[in-house]
Amino acid sequence: MVAAVLVPLIFGPPVEPEGSGQVLLIRRSQEVRHHKGQIAFPGGRWDRSDATVLETALRETVEELGPDARPVRLLGRLTPVQTIVTGFIIHPFVALMPEAMELRPEPREVAGVMTVPLHFFLKTEDLAPESYHYGPHVIWGATARILNQLVTCMRGIDVS
Repeated sequence: MVAAVLVPLIFGPPVEPEGSGQVLLIRRSQEVRHHKGQIAFPGGRWDRSDATVLETALRETVEELGPDARPVRLLGRLTPVQTIVTGFIIHPFVALMPEAMELRPEPREVAGVMTVPLHFFLKTEDLAPESYHYGPHVIWGATARILNQLVTCMRGIDVS
């Protein structure tokens, strides 16, 4: 099965001393078919009406987070990752999101939205952690592997 996600980055006035921007993540609801309750990126399964997997990521992000959740600019594409249990091949796209967007999470799909300072991931010494622990949240699986790719790409780049 093919899926696509958006890796939304939000840059604006510094939220923490490092001023590195934020990564937007969702918590999947208990009503979705796969990956219930997991921290994830917005996105979902490719549909035959989608011309490309990028179109899938953009369509699913708007469906999950509302009409304001449209990227200002696509920054790049990461290498696809496969989920271990469900066998999805996930195509991740990194995008710069509007600083002031009004999110309207679709409750059947999204139980919550959170942002994590990008610096939190960049300062992690281990390039391939099994999971990231951010406060009470555990970010693991395909989401952690996608974040590892992002960190690898961004290491050494001054994002302040």
